Amino acid sequence: MSIRDYGLPDSEVTGTPKAKMSDKDLPPCPNCGCNGIMEVEVSVNQPLVGGSATSKYLGCPACPWASPAIVVRS
Repeated sequence: MSIRDYGLPDSEVTGTPKAKMSDKDLPPCPNCGCNGIMEVEVSVNQPLVGGSATSKYLGCPACPWASPAIVVRS
């Protein structure tokens, strides 16, 4: 099991991801040390939660690191 495998089947991205600088006091990126972790939100189709949903996660703009996502039914 990898850090990205947390029980949900793969989501189909149906929207354009939107990223914004986090206003929370977050630690630096665990992969590269960047201090600019961003909050990312994207519309997805996730059959396990009933179809249309919103996926939210933290991501690093300087490297490929991303946290596991929280998927909430729309």
